Amino acid sequence: MNHLFRPIFTQSFKTTGIYLLIIALTLAISATTALKFSNEQIKQAVALQASEMLAADLVLNDNQPIDSSWENRAKKASLQQSKVTVFGSMAHTDENFVMVNVKAVDQAFPLRGQMTVNPQQSSVKKGDVWLSQRAMDLLHVKVGDTIHIADGKFKVAAVIEQDSNQELGFSAFSPTVLISQDDVAATNAIQVGSRIEYRLLLAGEADQIKKYERAFKQYIKDHPPTAQVEGQDIEEQSSLKIRNASQGNTRLMKPVSNLDTFLQLANILTILLCGIAIALTAQRYVQQNQDHIALLRCIGAKKSNILMAYLVLLAVVLVISMLIGSVIGVGLGYALLQLMLQLIPHLQLQFSAMALLLGPLPIAMLTSTLVLLGFVLPSLLQLLNTPPIRVIRQQEKSVSSWLWMLLTGTLSLVVFSVVLTENLTLSVLVIGSIILLCTALYAVIWVILKAIRASKSRLSTYIRVPYQTAFQITALALGLSLITVLMVLRTDLMDRWQQQLPAQTPNQFVYGLPPFDMPEFKAQIAQQGWKSTPLYPNVKGRLIAKNDQPFSEQLVKENNSLRRELNLTQANGYPENNQIVEGRSQFNALNEVSVEAKTAKELGIKVGDKLSFSLPEGVLHATVINLRTVEWESFSPNFFFIFSPETMDENAGSYLGSFYVPEQSKAKLIPIIQQFSNTVFIDVSLILDEIKNLVRVLIQIISLLALLVSVSGILVLIACLNLLMDERKREVALLRSFGGSKRQLKNMLTLEIGFMGFIAGIVSCIFAEVVSAIASSRMDLVMQLHWEIWLILPLSMTILCMLIGRYRLGYLSHIPPLKSLREMNQS
Repeated sequence: MNHLFRPIFTQSFKTTGIYLLIIALTLAISATTALKFSNEQIKQAVALQASEMLAADLVLNDNQPIDSSWENRAKKASLQQSKVTVFGSMAHTDENFVMVNVKAVDQAFPLRGQMTVNPQQSSVKKGDVWLSQRAMDLLHVKVGDTIHIADGKFKVAAVIEQDSNQELGFSAFSPTVLISQDDVAATNAIQVGSRIEYRLLLAGEADQIKKYERAFKQYIKDHPPTAQVEGQDIEEQSSLKIRNASQGNTRLMKPVSNLDTFLQLANILTILLCGIAIALTAQRYVQQNQDHIALLRCIGAKKSNILMAYLVLLAVVLVISMLIGSVIGVGLGYALLQLMLQLIPHLQLQFSAMALLLGPLPIAMLTSTLVLLGFVLPSLLQLLNTPPIRVIRQQEKSVSSWLWMLLTGTLSLVVFSVVLTENLTLSVLVIGSIILLCTALYAVIWVILKAIRASKSRLSTYIRVPYQTAFQITALALGLSLITVLMVLRTDLMDRWQQQLPAQTPNQFVYGLPPFDMPEFKAQIAQQGWKSTPLYPNVKGRLIAKNDQPFSEQLVKENNSLRRELNLTQANGYPENNQIVEGRSQFNALNEVSVEAKTAKELGIKVGDKLSFSLPEGVLHATVINLRTVEWESFSPNFFFIFSPETMDENAGSYLGSFYVPEQSKAKLIPIIQQFSNTVFIDVSLILDEIKNLVRVLIQIISLLALLVSVSGILVLIACLNLLMDERKREVALLRSFGGSKRQLKNMLTLEIGFMGFIAGIVSCIFAEVVSAIASSRMDLVMQLHWEIWLILPLSMTILCMLIGRYRLGYLSHIPPLKSLREMNQS
């Protein structure tokens, strides 16, 4: 084999194909290494930012003191701990009384994020109290004054400017006060029947947190308590719950979930682009060496020896690519994180060369090797099994060879993407859809080009080999479309997030508004000119039966909506973000109800069913007229069940709604809160600010990632153009030999490449729409056509390719025909 390796090595490095192959492999290793590393860092940083809203990585909460065994387990797992007790109470001075949300914390609070108070203090001391600005305004106090919380007397030590553990829910009273855990007993506020929540906050390494969470869930599953539900003993989930950052605030985590899908898609598209680049450059390299293989076969070289020599050569190529790719990948990963730190200072990113070298880099090397072998080996084996005389004549590959190469290459790409993204469903869905679409569009393009070729028209002179032209157009379109997909999804995500948080998004919730206060409250809001949602009557009730049949014990056990009281309402219409998906939209009579679609699916409720509810005034029966989707992430009231007007007694409950108060007008809200003292006002502006900040961060992240993936796409376009140049060299040389003028050749190349670019632009639009539709469905985005790309891509690709045909390929017309033919196998 040694006597074969040297001439093969020398011959290979005389061609550009081997260098382009090294470049493609280097990019695959460096790009996927940097992208996976940065993705992992981004996910950790964003998860940490979400944890700051929870003040911890995990929170255990119960309405009873949490068993000390859970603290002991956390201690053994080396997790940080903090205890928080939350309850409602009355805070007052001699003149003013305010219902507040009391949070009793210890010295370790918060475990994530930070409390910002003025004047700055590390922790709340015994006998002191920290007040939110609204509490200060309502009580008319300042730092240094004294207030009472129930029976306890406290000194106002600081004003809360930023509070960790900000969670949204109607059970969370606003305003908020913080006291020390040591002062809970002094308030004497916790009595029999008091609504109180005990929390154990935990933080630590990601692996330890996941292990602790799994152990907790397994324990609860193995030790379910029993409870009485309508006279029957059934297993019910424990009142002890566990929440992670993703469960602490769904409004915050929905954009994060979309980001995770976007990161995985960016990985898959990078893999595809690098795989296409490797495939095209590998095929070019094999084509350039087919004559050399034929010569070796003619002089008696064994197929096995030739194969081993080429495998050793590929190993050398891989080693070179790995060395260069490793350096570039580490540098690119570091540079990308530094760029993100500059542009997105809110993210807490840390560069670890060891984590990069031991994690993403080996995976990128291994999978890039797999992709290379998947695309090169079938072609190499086909050449080795072909008689020398047929190789010398440069006969085209058989259909079976192409199919075998596509099969092995596709399998390697799927494995590559699954390893990098750890998402089998998305990988198979995206890659499978692209392959099917490529096959279908290739067939359509080939048929059209073949028909044009057979027409003998002037246009047919620009289409010499329809199946080759169809392949080039498909490859060119695929590379362009994969870049376009991320740009399209970036715009869709930005629009989606900004639609969820439009200008004047409600930042105040009102809850528990008595019916007799409702007209005056509406008048006050209208007088101030504050934008508001409708005020919805809120009546507590339980869903107890469907079509006069009680729900099964199993269904009751599995669905929390059947084990608790629900907030029921009635209205002429629906919240603006609700969409009817089945049934009629209008209420026509009393005792009709609209049901949230997901709840209906879980409970087996269909349009036309009769539902029974237990209300304060008795049992209510209502017929389901429609199912609707609900945007729970919106900052507006939403309901599982909406009844037709006058079905319920509105005086049996209270009213709730939301409205927007400009920052400069918040002082005007204080007298309104004091006027309606029996109503709960919840300020969600801090949560809203955090989500807006996170959305800005995510938009910057996806913009950077889209730019990074575009680099891989450019290499694909270069690889396609190199294949075009190789084929046109021989054609231009032959046409020049038969007397073709330079002007004619330049015009021919310009129009031919421009025509290919136009078709590729159209095909790329189809690719981009299909892949973006798949990704949109995974991100719960509205599927839509992007008319702008249908205008931009075909036109821009036509102009770009015409310029390339005129100025990059046009130089071929100046090369002497004999010199061009001699250099065909050395280029």
